[in-house]
Formats: sequence, structure tokens, C-alpha cells
Amino acid sequence: METCLVYLVNKQRASKIQVGTLMERRRTERGNNIVDLLKLAAIRYKVLSGQTVQINFRGMLVEMEIRTVKGFRPK
Repeated sequence: METCLVYLVNKQRASKIQVGTLMERRRTERGNNIVDLLKLAAIRYKVLSGQTVQINFRGMLVEMEIRTVKGFRPK
């Protein structure tokens, strides 16, 4: 199990804010671990459409701009 840091990225201000952590519990690579972690981060930390989420996964910074996330409905 590994801990992944989750950031929200603001490209206009050139800043990023740590919003939390996620636990990677998969012991083997299944081909979509990184994408699934990005989706989980977007759902758990309520990232809105148009925002960018970034995770630090095994020493790599991986980011994705959120367009729509299944299972998440803003109030």
C-alpha cells in the first residue's frame, strides 16, 4: 500500500494546493491504476468541472483536467 498526495492545480495563478491523500491498495498493476486514482480523487475531494487534479504517484506527478466524473453530482 502506498500513499498518494492529491493536489488541486490553478494554472492561471501557477499554484497548487494539497487537498488530501489517497491510499493505493492494489498490489499489482492492472493497466488503469493511475486513471482510477485520479477519478477517485476527483470524487472524494469534490473537484468541479474545469478544475485540474494532480497526484504524486510513485514519484511521478500525474494530472488530469476534470470534465465530468461519473458518480459525482454537485449540489
